[in-house]
Amino acid sequence: MIVIENVDHIGITVSDLDRAIEFYSDLFDFEVVERASNTGEAYIKVADILIKLVEVNDYKSPENSKSHICFYIDEEDFDDALDELEEKNIPIVFGPENIRKGRLVVFADPDGNKIELRYPRLSL
Repeated sequence: MIVIENVDHIGITVSDLDRAIEFYSDLFDFEVVERASNTGEAYIKVADILIKLVEVNDYKSPENSKSHICFYIDEEDFDDALDELEEKNIPIVFGPENIRKGRLVVFADPDGNKIELRYPRLSL
């Protein structure tokens, strides 16, 4: 058995690295912590969340993909998040939906990668 200590980072494929950095930085306040020259890769971080963006020409996430990244947000911030998505003309894929004493919404980044915002935190 391989013993996992924690998640190091999450990898997301994008078609335009600069556009993806701008999207995640503007919407979630991610900052670039490393960008290797000529590799089409960058690491972005907010709090303890580290994401590796990898540029692949002509990439587009399949519309029927269920792959996604989910961010927990405070209940008090949920409606503000919905307002910001609307203000930035970011299309909602699903929701907002009521779930187990909370809510969730799913939207897509510019390459169709799905992002879920939810509260309460999923605990199994």
